[in-house]
Amino acid sequence: MNLQAVYGLFAQGVIVAALIRFVRVLTGHAKPKPHGIELWLPVMLLLAGSAEGINFAGHLRGLWGDPSIVTLLLLFLFTLQPSWLPHAPRTTTCVLITLLVTVPLYGPMLLPVPTVQDNLYAIGWQPWSLLIVIALATLIMWRSLQRAWLNIIALALLAYAGRLMESDNLWDYLVDPGLLVTIAFLGFTGIWISLQRRLKAI
Repeated sequence: MNLQAVYGLFAQGVIVAALIRFVRVLTGHAKPKPHGIELWLPVMLLLAGSAEGINFAGHLRGLWGDPSIVTLLLLFLFTLQPSWLPHAPRTTTCVLITLLVTVPLYGPMLLPVPTVQDNLYAIGWQPWSLLIVIALATLIMWRSLQRAWLNIIALALLAYAGRLMESDNLWDYLVDPGLLVTIAFLGFTGIWISLQRRLKAI
């Protein structure tokens, strides 16, 4: 088993642990122990159990693929201790990411004949321009003291340099559909709440 396969299976375990943590926090049931120790038992069963010669984590991997490094780190922090998560982007930032990244990145793939050469995703295979944008973004984060996000992006770039995932595209290390949908949800939820407050103030 190569390193990329190990990452993929481990990532599925983290996703399951994070989902269990989320459901328990949401329902207000037994408060999770520090670092979510009790959440990792199902993960061990997930990695050890198998069906049709493939372990359960492998089936999940085939269902929704591998998360990006950024998503994995966020889920891992959430599972260990939700308070360790970095601050969520502001509403305007979420909306900008949705409009400037999500739509151009995945929109062309929804077309009957996707033009891979012309869409934003193709930049990830020769990512010099993308790295320049990341450098500018990290400078802004550094000036605004968002060290947690800086560390997460740095780890994602290190993982890309070491080809920890099966993909050679830098985008796959930084974002994935699940992460971008979450960002879009935060953005539009923030707008909705803001509108509700303004209407009540009238």
